[in-house]
Amino acid sequence: MSPRLRRRLGAAAAVAAAATLLLGVATWRSRMPLPASLRPPATAVAPQFLAADGTPLSYSYRGALNANATLALWQVPPLLREAFVSSEDKRYWQHGGADWIARFDALWDNLRAGRVVRGASTIGEQVVRILHPRPRGYWSHWVAGVDAGRLLRRFGHAQVLEFYLNQVPYGARRRGVVQAARYYFGRDPGALDPAEQLALAVLVRSPTRYDPRRHPGALRRAVDQLAGRMRAAGSLSAIQADAVRRAPITPGRQMLALDAGAFVVHAASRARARGRDAPVQRTTLDAPLQRFVQGALARRQRLLAARGVANAAALVVDNRSGAVLAWAVAPQQGAFALDPVLSPRQPGSTLKPFVYGLAMQNLGWQPDTLLLDTPLAETVGPGVHRYRNYSGRHYGRVSLRYALANSLNIPAVRTAQAVGIAPIVQLLRELGFRSLRQGADYYGPAIVLGDGAVSLYELVQGYATLARQGRWLPLHVLSGLPRPQPLPLLSPAVSSVLASILSDPDARAAEFGADSVLDLPYPTAVKTGTSSDYRDIWSVGFDRRYTVGVWMGRLGGGSTDGLTGSSGPAPVLRDIFARLRRDAPYAGLWQDPQLRLRPTCEWIGPPPCVRREDWRLPGPSLPAALRAPLLAIARPLPGETLALDPRLPRQAQVYRFALDTGGRVPRRVEWLLDGHELPGGHADSLDWRIRPGAHRLQARVWLRGAAAPRVLGPVDFEVLGAGARPARHASGARSTPPG
Repeated sequence: MSPRLRRRLGAAAAVAAAATLLLGVATWRSRMPLPASLRPPATAVAPQFLAADGTPLSYSYRGALNANATLALWQVPPLLREAFVSSEDKRYWQHGGADWIARFDALWDNLRAGRVVRGASTIGEQVVRILHPRPRGYWSHWVAGVDAGRLLRRFGHAQVLEFYLNQVPYGARRRGVVQAARYYFGRDPGALDPAEQLALAVLVRSPTRYDPRRHPGALRRAVDQLAGRMRAAGSLSAIQADAVRRAPITPGRQMLALDAGAFVVHAASRARARGRDAPVQRTTLDAPLQRFVQGALARRQRLLAARGVANAAALVVDNRSGAVLAWAVAPQQGAFALDPVLSPRQPGSTLKPFVYGLAMQNLGWQPDTLLLDTPLAETVGPGVHRYRNYSGRHYGRVSLRYALANSLNIPAVRTAQAVGIAPIVQLLRELGFRSLRQGADYYGPAIVLGDGAVSLYELVQGYATLARQGRWLPLHVLSGLPRPQPLPLLSPAVSSVLASILSDPDARAAEFGADSVLDLPYPTAVKTGTSSDYRDIWSVGFDRRYTVGVWMGRLGGGSTDGLTGSSGPAPVLRDIFARLRRDAPYAGLWQDPQLRLRPTCEWIGPPPCVRREDWRLPGPSLPAALRAPLLAIARPLPGETLALDPRLPRQAQVYRFALDTGGRVPRRVEWLLDGHELPGGHADSLDWRIRPGAHRLQARVWLRGAAAPRVLGPVDFEVLGAGARPARHASGARSTPPG
C-alpha cells in the first residue's frame, strides 16, 4: 500500500472516529431520562371518580397517560398479546430495542416507493415516544432506538410490553386496549371475539382508516391479512385462524353504569380546590340510591313535561356526616347545561322554618304563640304591595304551629318583621346560603316568601342542620376527608319543635287538606315551596338520618302550568324516602329532652280553639300584647297612589277602605274623608267611589265594651285623573303558594 493511500485511509479513519465520537456525544446528550417506574405518575393523568362502592362514575381521557383502565400482562388475552407483537414488532422478544433488519427493509421499501410507506418502529421505540415525545425525523428515530434499548435493559421485555398495551394511543383520546375495547366494541378485552382482538392490533395503525363504525370493510380486510401473516409465521393455529375469519366484528360502545355527570363535575372542582390529585377519587355517592333517584326523577319530569316542567334535580344527604348520597339531574332539554342542584332559584316558602326558628330562639315564641292572619300591605313608592295567602283566605288568629304548617304568608311576613331582616340574613348565611349576597334592606320582609334566590344544595344543607339538632355541617362529596366539628346555630329544642310542626299532618290540613301527599307513612318533617310565578317548585324533608330535597322548574325561563311543591316534586320525595326506609330502619325525628308537653289552646280561624298538648320551649315567653299589630287603617296605606281607569265608567270605579282590627269585631265605625263623614259606615270596610285629588282618611272605631271611640289615622293618599301616570305604581298582591 502506498504511503499516500495509507494517509488517505488514516484520514478517513480519523474522520470516521471523530464522526462516531460526535454521534455518540450527541446521542448521549439527546437521551431521555429513564423513569424510575413504568407506572404513570398521578400528575400525568386526569382523575377517575368512583362511587362509594367503587362503581365508576367517570372515564377521563384528558390526561397524558392512562392510569384508570389498565391490565397486568398476564390479564391480557394471549391472542391479543400475540396479535400486537405480530402486527407491530414480530422480533420483539429477540432484539434489544431497535430491529435493524426491519429498519433496512423499511428503508428499501421507502426508496422503491419514493416516499415513506413504513416506519419500522419497534414496540420499545413506540413506548419511548409515549414517555418522551419528540418531533418526528430520522434523528428522533435514531435516539428512540437507543432509548428503547435502555428501557428494555432496565425493565425487561414483559414490563415494557405491559406498559405499551395499557398506553398505546387510539382514536377519541383513548389509550390502551381496555379503553379501546370499551370504546370500539362496548366490552372489556377478555370478552372480545378473536377477530375483535386482532382488530385492536390493527386499529393502532390508523384509528380513522380502520374505524369499525365508518369503515368496517377496511377493518375486516386488515384483520384477515393479519390473521394470514400470523398463520404463516406459526403464531396462529389453523383452528384459531378459522375462528378469526368466522368471528364477527361488532361495533359497540360501553356506557357508564351510573348517570352522575353533574355530580362528577362538582366532585372534580372540590378535588382541585383541596389539592387532591390522586388518579382515582372515591366519592360519597351511593350507587344503587343514585340509580333509583335518577330514575324516579326522570320519570316524574317526563310525566310533567306537558305542564311545563323542563328541568328537575334531587339531592339526598346523610345527616350524621353531611355526605351527599345522591345528586340527580333530569335529562336536560335544549342548550341549557346548568346544574339545577347548584343554580340559585326562587325558594318560595322554604325559608319560613328558619325565620320561625329565630322567633322562637330570640323572642321566646312558643308553638301556641298567637299571630294575626289579616290583610297586610306596604307602600312601594306611590303604589302598594299587598300580601295574601295562596288560598286567598284570612284565618284571623292563628297559632305559630298552624301558621308554619300551613305555610301562611302574612303571619310569616309579620314574624320576619318582628325578628328583623338583618338577623334572618345573618342566620341564613351562617347556614351556608352563600347565594344571598345582598344586604338586609335589599330583601326586606319578603325574604320569607322567596325574595332571594338560593340553590337546592344550600337548601338541603340548611334543612340537614334542623335534622342535626341545629348544628351545621358543610355537605361534602369526597371520601376520606377529615370531618369538621358541627357548628351550633339553632338550639336543639327549637330544631326539635320545628321538626314536630313540619311533620304534623293535622296542623297542615287547613291549606293542604287531609291525606295530603306530604303525609308520609312515617313521621317526616316536610316543607314545600313555590315561587309566585310557578317557575320554581320545591319539596324538602328530613328525618333523623336523611335529608332529601327535590326541585322542578324551568331553567330557561317561563312558568309551569300552576304546579306547586306538593303537586310537582313531592311524589318524588315520597318515593325517595320509601326507598331509604326499605334499606335502613326508620330513624325517627329527634326530640329534645328539655321539651315538655303542656295543654294548649291553639288557633286556626274562628272559635273554638284547638285544644291539644304541645311542646313548651324552656325559657320565658313573649307577652301576648307584643305579638299582634295595633288597631289601624289597613287600606289605603300612607302615601298610596291610585289612578282612574279611562276604560271604565267613572261611577263603576270603587275603592274599598278597610281596617285591621286584629280579629276584633268593632261595635261601630265612622269613616271621615277630608274631614267629612262618609255615609254607609258602621263596618270595618267601606266602598268609596273614587275621585281625583289628594285625600286624607280617618276612622273613629268603637270597640265592644268601650264608651269612647279610637281615632285612627290620618292616612294621606292620592287619586290621579284618567290618563295620568304615577312615577311608580305597585298595587299588586304578593301570593306565595303554600306548596
